[in-house]
Amino acid sequence: MKTRIQIIMIGLLVLSQATMAKSQGGIYKTSGDFTSNKLTDEGSCKIRVHDFFYRMPTIAVISGGEKHTYKKNELYGFRNCNDEMFRFYKNTEYRIEEAGNIFIYTKERNIAQSKGYKVVKAYYFSTSADGDIMPLTIENLKGAYRTNEKFLELIDQFFNQGDVNEYDHVHKTFKLNYVYRKSMNL
Repeated sequence: MKTRIQIIMIGLLVLSQATMAKSQGGIYKTSGDFTSNKLTDEGSCKIRVHDFFYRMPTIAVISGGEKHTYKKNELYGFRNCNDEMFRFYKNTEYRIEEAGNIFIYTKERNIAQSKGYKVVKAYYFSTSADGDIMPLTIENLKGAYRTNEKFLELIDQFFNQGDVNEYDHVHKTFKLNYVYRKSMNL
C-alpha cells in the first residue's frame, strides 16, 4: 500500500512539473532564424520592448543575469515565454497570429471613446516571413496577389462581407490561409 501511494505521488509530481513547464523565450535575429525556430538568448523570459511613451528603437533582453540591448531594425522578432511570437517591422512589433502561406499579424490599437479608450485588434498580413506588413484588407490582398487569378476569384467568393480576418475553427487556421491553399490545389 505504501509503495502504491509513493508511485502515485511521484506520478503527480512529474505531471505537475510538466504542466508548470514554460516555453523558452528569446529573439530571432533573421527571418531564417524564425522559420527554423532558432532563438538567440534562448531561455530568456525578460524581454522588454521599449516603446511605452514613444517608439524607441531598442529592446532589452535579460539572459543569464546579463542585460543585452538590441536594435529593433536589426532583429526579426522575438518569442516570449507564453509562446507568443512577435515580428518587428519599421521599429514596431506585430504579434504573429499565424505563419502560414499568408502571414497574419495583429496589433492592439486604442480607440478613443466618450469615456476613455477601447482596445481593438487591428489585422495585418505579409506574403512571406520577411515581406512588407500591410493592413489586412481585400484591396491590399488583391494587390499583393494580383497574379494568382484563382485566389482572387476565391477571395470574391468567400469574403464578400469583407471578413478577411475570420478564424476557421474547423480547419484550425485563418480562413484566408485555407482559401489560399484551396487556390493552389485547384
